[in-house]
Amino acid sequence: MKTKPGQERSGVRARLLDAAVVLFAEQGVAGTTVAEIAKRAGVTSAMVHYYFKTKDQLLDAVVAEKLVGEFIAFIAGELDRGAPDPLALVDQLVWRIVEASDVWPWLPPLWVREVISQGGALREKLIQRVDLGKPERFKAGLAAAQKAGRVNPGINPQLTFMSIMVLTMLPLSMAKDWDRIPLIGRVSKQDLGRHVVALLQHGLAAAPAKTQGRKA
Repeated sequence: MKTKPGQERSGVRARLLDAAVVLFAEQGVAGTTVAEIAKRAGVTSAMVHYYFKTKDQLLDAVVAEKLVGEFIAFIAGELDRGAPDPLALVDQLVWRIVEASDVWPWLPPLWVREVISQGGALREKLIQRVDLGKPERFKAGLAAAQKAGRVNPGINPQLTFMSIMVLTMLPLSMAKDWDRIPLIGRVSKQDLGRHVVALLQHGLAAAPAKTQGRKA
């Protein structure tokens, strides 16, 4: 059965985006040329320009279709289905991000290089495209639980979602080198997930009434 022209064009475009995110993760946006993307996708540079007139258009597509359309949608679904207990939702989010790193291995290094890092080429584009409604609801739920005494009063709900992202994405970006780093050694992504969940759960849990906090 022959491939229809529209399907073939769609397939080439998808291959270009897949090639771009892998190369951007490995060597950065600034360090990746259109020719390298074309070579990895098995097409000519002219074909890249056929689908994306400029490199900036390619970056827009990467953010819209790969970061927002795939990854953000993947974890947003967890926020939609999330448990009413914010501590349980934190657990679900951590494991969802760990799962995402298996689905898209390029994601953590790309996120750290081009979103978290100062001057990252994708940060502003991502900020402009992300629907902040779901993280805002997560923050509001955490704040409500905090007022009810179920969440540690020392936690800042505004920083919690970002903390989850950093505690997972940063170590996941180095996952292939963990066994070469003496301070980490031989651990798995499941070890990381359990560690981050425990770290967040104990940090988020309301402190016992008699516990004395550290004075500022």
